[in-house]
Amino acid sequence: MVKAMSIFILPNHYCMQKSETAKGDKRSANLFVLNMIIIYLLWKAFAYFVKHNTGAAHETWNKIIQFLGVIYATVTSAVLNAFGETTVQTGIGVLFPVENKIVYVEDHCLAIPATVIFIGSILSFTGQWQNKLWFIPMGIVLIILINLTRLVLLCYTFAHFPKPFYDINHSRVYVIITYSLIFLLIVWWMKRFSGLQGNRVG
Repeated sequence: MVKAMSIFILPNHYCMQKSETAKGDKRSANLFVLNMIIIYLLWKAFAYFVKHNTGAAHETWNKIIQFLGVIYATVTSAVLNAFGETTVQTGIGVLFPVENKIVYVEDHCLAIPATVIFIGSILSFTGQWQNKLWFIPMGIVLIILINLTRLVLLCYTFAHFPKPFYDINHSRVYVIITYSLIFLLIVWWMKRFSGLQGNRVG
């Protein structure tokens, strides 16, 4: 009789484990989505303020955007030249003199929203600060590297391929790749460092 009872009890316990696991996963997913939405809305509000403000905030923001654009354009041009292209960096532009084409690295090309969403998400989740102090810089470096790779490929595509091919890569492909990286980084943090998975049964 004892053995027979064990056969029936074990599946019930297993079902409870699966149920608690599913609930934990759903809570984590909902929290992730909610955080992303809140941080993105806060970012949009900030961006609207600094762009439409006529005071010092607007001027300071423009200087930051210009500075970052010049840096990205300089590095992008150098990388392209290292791979045999002939480009000239001019301000925030990457000029292809042979093809007589130029690509401008403007504010939407700097991956600032992606970086803000990543930093805000990590800061908003639970976890030890000593882990956040190395995880956030690591994530920022990865975002910068993938954005730099994106700019190099976009500039090359713009110079050597038809415009429709450039447009789809500019507005779709590389955006998906960038935000997929951020998603994976945040999921890694949630599973390894935030403790959100620690309430599972079993």
